Amino acid sequence: MKLLLFVLFIKVISADIPRVDPGYDCAYCQPEQVHLSFGTQSNDMVVTWTTYNDTQESRVQYGELDMDEEAVGGSTLFTDGGKLRRTMWIHRTLLPDLKFNTKYVYHVGSTYGWSEKFSFKTPPNGENWIVRAAIYGDMGNKNAHSLSYLQDEAQRGHFDVVLHVGDFAYDMDTDDARVGDEFMRQIQPLAAGLPYMTCPGNHESKYNFSNYRNRFSMPGSHGSLFYSFDLGPVHFVSLSTEVYYFLQYGLKMLVNQYEWLRRDLAAANTPENR
Repeated sequence: MKLLLFVLFIKVISADIPRVDPGYDCAYCQPEQVHLSFGTQSNDMVVTWTTYNDTQESRVQYGELDMDEEAVGGSTLFTDGGKLRRTMWIHRTLLPDLKFNTKYVYHVGSTYGWSEKFSFKTPPNGENWIVRAAIYGDMGNKNAHSLSYLQDEAQRGHFDVVLHVGDFAYDMDTDDARVGDEFMRQIQPLAAGLPYMTCPGNHESKYNFSNYRNRFSMPGSHGSLFYSFDLGPVHFVSLSTEVYYFLQYGLKMLVNQYEWLRRDLAAANTPENR
C-alpha cells in the first residue's frame, strides 16, 4: 500500500511540471531586471523583466500567502541601436484587479528558469490617505550613494511609489546597452517591490529613446513618454519636455502629447473626478 501511494504521488508531481523542449538551447533564459509599474488602475500591477534568450512564455505566479495564481503575458525582442546590435527579450505581464491594501508575493519566469521571490503591497482604495512618494532624477549606475538609502526605506514600507523623473544610468545605451542592463539590475531590489514610475530625460534620447521605451512599461499607449495615473487623492501627470528639443525625431509626438494633455486634464477636472 505504501508503494502504491508513493507511485501516485510521483504522478501528481510530474503532471504539474511543464514540458521543456530538450532541443532548445536556452542558456540565457534566467529572468533579471524585474520591476513593477501601475496599470490603468492603481490595483493593476504590470511586471516587467528581461531575458537574453526567447523563453517562449512570460509567466508570473503570485498570491497573498502562496503563489497559487498565475498570469501570462508576452515578450518583445529589443535590439539596441549600438554597433553590436545587442538583443534582449523584454517580458510584460499584467496582474489585474488585485485587492487593495494587500501584500502579494510573486516570482517571474518560464519553464526555463524563475526569478527569486519578491513581494509588494497594493495601495489603499479611495482618496482619503496620504501618498508617500520617493521622487528623484539623475541617477547613474556608478557611485549611486542614494540607492542604498532608497532600498532600505522602501523595504521598511516608507514609500508607496517611486517617481524617477529622467536621466537613467548615464546612459542606458552606453557600451551597447550594457550600462542600461547593469542599472536595471541595481534598481531591482527597489523596483521589484514598488511601482517604479518613470519619465524620460535628455540622457534617454539616443536611438529615439529606444532603451527607455523598451525597458519601462508605463500606462497608456505612448511608449512611456507621457501618461497619467491616479493614486489616492493625487492625479499624476508625466510629460516629456524632450519632444520640444529633439525635433529630429519629428513633430508628431509633440502634437500627440499636447492633444493628449488637453484631454487628460479635461477628464481629470470633471465633477466625478474632483
